[in-house]
Amino acid sequence: MFRGNKRIAILGSGLSGLVAAYELNKAIEAEGLPFEFVLLEKRDQIGGTIRTVQTDVGPVDVGASSFDIRREDIRPFLAELGLEDEIEYSIGGKLDRFSTNEFVTSKKPSYHGIPINFSDIMHEKELSLSDKLSVLINHSFNNMKLGMDSNTTTSEFLEYRFCKAVSTMIAYPNFPENIFGSMELCPPAFFDQNLINLFENTNSRYNLKEAELAHYMDGEGSEYTLKGGLAVLVETLMEKIPDVVLTGKKVTNLYGMDENVFLMTLNDNESLRAKTVISTLSIAESAPLLNNCEDIGIKIPQAQVSSMGTILYRFEKGALTRYPEGYGFVIPKRSSFHITKTSLLNRKWPSLKDADHDILLVEVGRRLEDTIVQLSDEAFLNIINEEVNEIFQVKGAYLSAKVYRWINNIPHLEANERNELNEITTIHKKRINDKGIFMGGNGFRGYGLPNAINEGKRLAREALAYMKAQQEL
Repeated sequence: MFRGNKRIAILGSGLSGLVAAYELNKAIEAEGLPFEFVLLEKRDQIGGTIRTVQTDVGPVDVGASSFDIRREDIRPFLAELGLEDEIEYSIGGKLDRFSTNEFVTSKKPSYHGIPINFSDIMHEKELSLSDKLSVLINHSFNNMKLGMDSNTTTSEFLEYRFCKAVSTMIAYPNFPENIFGSMELCPPAFFDQNLINLFENTNSRYNLKEAELAHYMDGEGSEYTLKGGLAVLVETLMEKIPDVVLTGKKVTNLYGMDENVFLMTLNDNESLRAKTVISTLSIAESAPLLNNCEDIGIKIPQAQVSSMGTILYRFEKGALTRYPEGYGFVIPKRSSFHITKTSLLNRKWPSLKDADHDILLVEVGRRLEDTIVQLSDEAFLNIINEEVNEIFQVKGAYLSAKVYRWINNIPHLEANERNELNEITTIHKKRINDKGIFMGGNGFRGYGLPNAINEGKRLAREALAYMKAQQEL
């Protein structure tokens, strides 16, 4: 029992879990703390949605693939890990939209496809005369600040500031749900603070200096990744922590015991004790586990989940007879296509630009429109291949195509559920933490790679403070 009193259990080996382990180990070694930790992963593979595959032209990320420098700059953390020389920045301009069977390109300043200047919105060819009139009226009269209203979704916020077509046709496809969550459910302050900075009221953009506006713009250098793929980040974190990662270990039950120690059941037939539990599982995975722990006495909202899949294609040069102007394109929702986004990787990343063939990463899966991701590889590939052939007007067959998927991996909460979760994590936070449980990860406080890193740091910091306080009792 004594060893359990000194143990921290981390649930999940995605980026949040690995960063939490790294931060714990760093503090334990630096301060000589008498604690130990173990990282439990139900799958056989660590890294969560990070998956780098080796190709004949180099490593390619088929899951999580890049950081957006405009949202949160985590380069200092990469430098701390010794990875600053591994960073490479995107090239190839920005994404087009594929709409009405053609690529729509905008050379005007934009943020995730949304024109930054009001006058440029009026020239968007996909907007009808009625849409443009709505934009003009809303721009002139809708000046109430809605950005911080937790009951207003991001879609509603953009409809209020512009019009419904801007929200659905322009903004929605440029904010992939696997990275940002659902703009139809999340309030803007949670979804993307930059939208508030730019568009909350008529004067938002004009209150920013030219250099500040340039920071928000789509284009070269707005994204960055690692030359060796994001698996390098996973491998580096693993090298910096002890051999404490246990794969194939699903926590099926969690119980509170005497002396404030938790008993976890693993795979229904093993047990493990820990003083503190850090859950970096997504909110959809954490909820049933923590809700069944009577010692906590709270009910976390059960999130909706959606799936995503990607297909990595290689085509001979010349096989694609129609190209977007930028490095790829997005497709608005409710189109006839299942594809949500396609990137020509040899146009986007310097390390791949000299490839002698076209490398396409095709992304599929939206909330409520993701059943295709659960088809067999053959059926999935056949459907998407027809769409790729139509969009690119392909001559001949692909050189290779490989399907990758993440089933029920992306959690979504409705606005009222998000408010309920906020209440739990503020009003009840002390009660939860006083029992030694710390929750974070995908869907709790945000989405995406920077959020995962920050969540890992926060969880490690709070868990260590709790362990130190318990040691002093």
